[in-house]
Amino acid sequence: MVRYAVVGAGGFAATHIERIRTRGGELGCELAAVAVRPPDRLPGQVEAFADAGVEVFPDAEEMFDALAGRIDAVFVPTGIHTHAPLARAALARGHHVYLEKPPAGTIQEVDAMLAASADAGRMIAVGFQMIFSESINLIKRRVVEGRLGTVRRLRTWAFWPRHDAYYARNEWAGRMKVGDAWVLDGPSHNALGHQVANLLYLAGPRPRAFADPVAVCAELYHAREITGEDTSSLRIRTAEGAEAVFVASHCTEGAHTGPWIEMDCDGGRVRWAAGGKTRIEYADGAAESLDADGVECREAALANFTEAVRAGEPGRLMCDLAMGRRFTLAVNGVWESSAGSRAIDPRYTRRAGAGPEARTVIEGVNEAITRCAAEGKLFSEVGCPWARPAEPFDLTGYSSFPRRVEG
Repeated sequence: MVRYAVVGAGGFAATHIERIRTRGGELGCELAAVAVRPPDRLPGQVEAFADAGVEVFPDAEEMFDALAGRIDAVFVPTGIHTHAPLARAALARGHHVYLEKPPAGTIQEVDAMLAASADAGRMIAVGFQMIFSESINLIKRRVVEGRLGTVRRLRTWAFWPRHDAYYARNEWAGRMKVGDAWVLDGPSHNALGHQVANLLYLAGPRPRAFADPVAVCAELYHAREITGEDTSSLRIRTAEGAEAVFVASHCTEGAHTGPWIEMDCDGGRVRWAAGGKTRIEYADGAAESLDADGVECREAALANFTEAVRAGEPGRLMCDLAMGRRFTLAVNGVWESSAGSRAIDPRYTRRAGAGPEARTVIEGVNEAITRCAAEGKLFSEVGCPWARPAEPFDLTGYSSFPRRVEG
């Protein structure tokens, strides 16, 4: 059995724990331990874990020390600013690591984890689980096979409102920094970071690889009183020749809707919608469709990680930290291009709802997102009155955040 430990027991940690428990017998893995700080423990929680044969520790690093040589890997589904120090501590004790997305706040933290992984001879998987979806992988195969030809343009967009409760759930939600640690929280880095990762994944013509971002032009905004971003439009240019546009906001009207992806390629066009509904139309007149995904992505991610750990073969990972590095490089470029997150004049916003479900809405942002996606433009380029143009940022040789962002 492959033996796992998980840092935390709530939020995403709880979903990992549940999947290991329910799928462990089939996959050949088991939950050996969890780290839960005493102030965070729920009544009866320690006893319930003990009854299941799961050790409980008050501190992550204490757990890493105690379990050195007794477990195979550690899951790190914690705050963005804690990913790098916890991953490096786990690696130093000889544990493989499953790192929840996004990998880290800065490119230098990712590079430090890559170095620690190489020194320890241990692997790091990154939880961009959408990469495991049947529909995304159908599109990726057609790109790799050359059936779609060179990818030229990609666009993804979503209406993704977040209520006050979302921002009150922890110390780092909506934050640019916590203390001296960079978080860069917002739709492009966190809540919809999967979609930025999908753009880079689909733009790359090689299997198990993201496209290489070389320049970014981005506009980040906040309508709420936060230091992170809640509204973003960005354009990434890749070394492979593709241009990728992402547009989304946590301050939209109505319910969560999307995300969608559209791709224009030399050999055809792709339309994808959340849930897996996919349509590929080839330049020669042929077409293929998929109505829905037949894969539960997080279960597939657990199965893939378990297989790679059991075999001791990092090359089996569908998404490793080397791939995640290109995502972090792009996001750091996004923040540099925008020079941080800009406040939207309250004249263009309003409050809706009450209590924990209250939210902030930017007037007309749904229409602006739709137009940006259709035209491949940023908010300032479609005339949003609260938007300001950003400076393109060249990522050539970039290795340390920040340059233009003031912390």
